[in-house]
Formats: sequence, structure tokens, C-alpha cells
Amino acid sequence: MSAVWFKAEDQLYLLTVDIIGLAFKFEVFTLSLHTPATALEATRAMMPMMEEAWADLSSAGLRLSTLPPATEPAPAGELQAWPFRSWRLDVLKRMEFSVAVENLPEDVDEYFSRLGPGEAPPESEHHCLTAMGMLFTSEDGRRLLVVADGMPGSMQVTDDEDAAHAYQRQCIVVPAEEYVSVL
Repeated sequence: MSAVWFKAEDQLYLLTVDIIGLAFKFEVFTLSLHTPATALEATRAMMPMMEEAWADLSSAGLRLSTLPPATEPAPAGELQAWPFRSWRLDVLKRMEFSVAVENLPEDVDEYFSRLGPGEAPPESEHHCLTAMGMLFTSEDGRRLLVVADGMPGSMQVTDDEDAAHAYQRQCIVVPAEEYVSVL
């Protein structure tokens, strides 16, 4: 999946995965939260680039329909009821990095398993701490995990405890209040 809708009180929110190119061949995937209005604004900002790409594809001989105008997004159907009466929200931050192949040791798994959350190897060419997930925990301990997964523009939403534990081991867990206080 590439987007999830949430509703808090009377406001809809669209959670998406943004792909950010930080350096040549170094992209990170981070979560982005929009209202329908801010999502439309972002789409409108991209329209000139999309129109240019559309024109290039058409001039290359591809038969394309007319590029539709930007419209405010909306959920495709009725939203499911939120599973928790009350909850705590944590943001999961993970260190993303790239290491040249010639700098990797023979036992890559062992090498990377020694890294702690938020730590990049000294041989990394690029590194960036990325907000890549949100972990909702209910008062009775149930959890809902929303994370950018390894596929560009894709996310995973699960209540699987093993998945939540795995992401907690590899990420810095930051309470949402603390995370937004530094934005």
C-alpha cells in the first residue's frame, strides 16, 4: 500500500511515503502527513514537472490520455473504526546509510548486526536519520505499526507484535510530543 487515511475528530489525514533523493544513488523513504488540502497543494506544485514528463512520453510515441487536473484526494471508501479508545504515539527513526561494496567486510550480516539504532558505520558514504514509522500503543498494550517499507513509495500497516518488536530494535523510538517539539 502507498497511503493510509486517518480521521481524528472531524479532520482527515493522509499518511504517505515520500522518496527523498539526498545524493546520487542515495534515497530515503520517510513518512509524510497531509490533510486533503495540503496534499492537493503538493500535487499542484508537482504539476509542471508531471506535465513535462507527460509531454515527453507522448512525443516518444506513447498513447496517453489527457493528464487529469489536480483534485483534492479523498478516501476510496468508508474508513474503518479506529481500533483504540486511547493510545500513545511514538515516531520510529532509523539511520539510513550507503556503504561502497569495496568497503564491506565478508560477513555483512554480522557487520550490520553490531550497529545500534541511529548508528551508521564509519565507512558509510552517506547517512541520514529518517522518520520512517509510527507506532500506536493502546492502553491495554495492543499496537498498530505504520512504516515505510523497503519498496519505494510503499508502506506496511500491521498489528503483528513480531513486526513491532523488530522495528523497535532497529529504530530510535521517540514519543510523538518530543518529535514534533523540535520541528
